Amino acid sequence: MYMIPIVTTDKILIENTSSALDKFIGDAIELISFGDVEKTVEYLSIEMPELLIVNFSDHEIDTFDLLDKIMGDSWLLHGGIIGICRTSKEIERIEMIKGANLIIAIDYEDFKDYIFKVLSIIFNNRRILFQREISSDFIQNISGSFKLKNDTYEVKCYVNLICNFLFNSNRLKLEQKFNLKLALTEMLFNAIEHGNCEISYEEKSEWLEKSLEIDSLISEKSRQKEISERKVTFEYSISPQKGIFSIIDEGKGFDWRNVKDVTKDENILELHGRGILITRALVSNLKYNEKGNEVSFEVIFEKELAGLTPGLFQSIPARDIVEGEIIFKQGEPSDYLYYIVKGVYSVIVNEKVVSTLTPDDIFMGEMSFLLNNQRSATIKAQTSGRLIEISKKDFVEAIREKPHYALFLCRLLAQRIDRSNLRKTESDIDNTIE
Repeated sequence: MYMIPIVTTDKILIENTSSALDKFIGDAIELISFGDVEKTVEYLSIEMPELLIVNFSDHEIDTFDLLDKIMGDSWLLHGGIIGICRTSKEIERIEMIKGANLIIAIDYEDFKDYIFKVLSIIFNNRRILFQREISSDFIQNISGSFKLKNDTYEVKCYVNLICNFLFNSNRLKLEQKFNLKLALTEMLFNAIEHGNCEISYEEKSEWLEKSLEIDSLISEKSRQKEISERKVTFEYSISPQKGIFSIIDEGKGFDWRNVKDVTKDENILELHGRGILITRALVSNLKYNEKGNEVSFEVIFEKELAGLTPGLFQSIPARDIVEGEIIFKQGEPSDYLYYIVKGVYSVIVNEKVVSTLTPDDIFMGEMSFLLNNQRSATIKAQTSGRLIEISKKDFVEAIREKPHYALFLCRLLAQRIDRSNLRKTESDIDNTIE
């Protein structure tokens, strides 16, 4: 059972969240609600959940006191916070708290419509959100790609996922995290507004002068079938030295060379051009392609941060895997645990494929590894990939340095057993029906 705590006394909010969770077919997810700070902190300290939903507009609970306690102990919350707010001022206040591990702040009125979408994004990107420090101890270089719809909530969610990961894995200082968040948000919004939705500067000016929200203009434009089908591609490549980011829209492009410099007196009242200027000031090597529908830039990580988190397993070379390769066989002795860097792997029990493993599963072979037993399944590579092979000696040494790795591994094992039991129950039901 996957538990998600929610901090609120609002029964309607609890019901709406429960209804959204019911839509996740095949996942046993349960909501647990808390109405005060002390009980919430006690739950967090014992259960260490991956995700927390907080109703910051609930006047019955001092939610900002709760936030202070979470920010004071990074081990309290494993993943991040979904915040719910009544007003745009509340949202701005939450988003401006630099040390908060916020994934998204959602308007109360939008919550029912957006919570399923937000949770889907989170569950589909658990590797970024939930590995935190452990990922930097295994691999030095990571990369990925997202496809975003023309939706500002999606932008905020993905930006926070990346920025939280970089901060929590000790690659960015707090101020750098805030600056990267600004830069990514500006460039992704530009890709949606001026790229996919083809909103002209004049059209946006007229809309803003009426004090209307830009989100509503994007929604109006996206009613057109051609525009609604366009996506923004957001790619990243992260090494110990720097992060490289690319944003590509499916629009006609724009003349980036003639964007006005709003720092000059004659352009000081211009409503446009500030995003590019802000981004250029915050990042390195900002470049557009010739067409103007792709922008890339770099963020250099400060060298002194690299030594704060030791790379416990970085001296172990990753092993390249070819498609069809057998990693280990059912019944063999269990001497190694495998960290999944890349690839898809079949889990075979008694010559029958029972499940698959991907990098989102983080480890393979942890059950027999922990139980000091023979392998309970055969693992075969469906695709080419990469694995880091960790001996029991190396892992025990790691646990001595970072004891929470043991708990992390036990939680993974418990989740696997829970999923296995659920699949077995469903299979038994199907067989009974037949």
